[in-house]
Amino acid sequence: MVNFAGVQIKVYLCGVFVKTTMKKSYFFLFFSFVPLLLSCSKKDTTSVTYDTTDATVRTFALAAQDSFPGLAAAVFTVDQRLDTGLIAPKDGDSLLYGTCLTKVVPRVTFNSRPSAAVYYVGDTSFIYTGYDTVDLTQRPVYLRVYAANRTDEKYYRIEAYAHQTDPDEYKADTLLTRIGQTDEPMHVLKRGNDFYAYMTDGYTVTMRVSGDAVSWSDAETVTGLPENAVLSQIVVDSVSLDFCYIADTSFYRSSDGVTWTGCKLPFADELFNIDATLFSFGNKIWFVATSGGKTYLAGFDTQTEITDWQQAVPETFPVNDMATVVFRSVSGFKTALVHGGFDREGRMIPNSWTLEESGGGFRLLCLNESRYAQPAIAGAALVSYADHVIRFGGMFPDGTLSGVYESDSEGLFFAAADTAHLPVPKGMSPRYRQSAIVQGEYIYLFGGQDHSRYYTDVCRVRLNSIGWSK
Repeated sequence: MVNFAGVQIKVYLCGVFVKTTMKKSYFFLFFSFVPLLLSCSKKDTTSVTYDTTDATVRTFALAAQDSFPGLAAAVFTVDQRLDTGLIAPKDGDSLLYGTCLTKVVPRVTFNSRPSAAVYYVGDTSFIYTGYDTVDLTQRPVYLRVYAANRTDEKYYRIEAYAHQTDPDEYKADTLLTRIGQTDEPMHVLKRGNDFYAYMTDGYTVTMRVSGDAVSWSDAETVTGLPENAVLSQIVVDSVSLDFCYIADTSFYRSSDGVTWTGCKLPFADELFNIDATLFSFGNKIWFVATSGGKTYLAGFDTQTEITDWQQAVPETFPVNDMATVVFRSVSGFKTALVHGGFDREGRMIPNSWTLEESGGGFRLLCLNESRYAQPAIAGAALVSYADHVIRFGGMFPDGTLSGVYESDSEGLFFAAADTAHLPVPKGMSPRYRQSAIVQGEYIYLFGGQDHSRYYTDVCRVRLNSIGWSK
């Protein structure tokens, strides 16, 4: 051991360890005393040149650790700036949540073998050997590289951050406690980037529009819809973007959502009576109808104005308070899911159904025929988000109101969400018949009702990892 200018230098067989005993770091020319060949470092299999003036770093990585395997997966870039270069995670991303950065082992390769390289971490400095443990939570951390000629040198600032929030946790916020002046039945749809809220006081239907779900236009009175229109069954046509509704034996549409016109549906054979409008899917508006005592699922093409697809379904197919969502399945097919609700006899049912585009046509499948039979539920809201189908609210047969459930099997099976990761937004009481919409990175929840009142509030939910760089 040699003491020089307040620096303790320990000389080992394969390298040099330098530690300052002073509270402030100073730059020492260690190569004046100990020539460093870095022969003890983890060697890069890529060949290096021997340019005596080159002091640049080629690559930077972190060695894997059993407790934090994500360390080795982190990709760093080396920015060769004129003054102080920057070594940082690719695209400025942070490392995985929970990653410990206090004791990491960097793996550095150089363009040309240097005479020495020195870390400066807080108030300490030490020679790079390839086995060094560095605390990257300190600010700043520098690597000073000396070229083989012992004259040219290059500084690099090393940065690494770990996500401070759990990527699997959802953040929930209440954006608005009430749309309008009174709480009343409400159904919200999305068209383009705007939200459209339909509300009724039991006599008059009104509509409001918002671009951010917070500021809403004044209410406009809706005309042309039948008096008994079920607001929750109004849908937006994916082709024309018109608002559509099918009831009795008529098809209603509106380009602005306020003024509606209706016409008789052109059924080819016999008269059908419409039970419910379901969703827009596969360039059609889908509905449930009865004829001759049988129940049918049918698709109405809004462009040709022809009901060109229909299939008989069991009497247990839902006609009211069912939850629906359209998404692309893992198999690549666009799929519509119908979950729960009441059948024509008023029975709450446990059924889930999927309608899938397949082979130029459509295929309907009842999911509850599997061993994953679900409890009956009605009035829930579904969204497809982060590779899951998420169910909000709903009512069970005993009148109990449901919380939040998730399905990673595309609706085949739902399980109660982990409230530690997916909490109910603060102030949102259990409810049913609410609206749920995915817009961008967020899930928006609107209104609903419980056993005593209606709600017209607005909440927003986002998974932390949505929007993070990957």
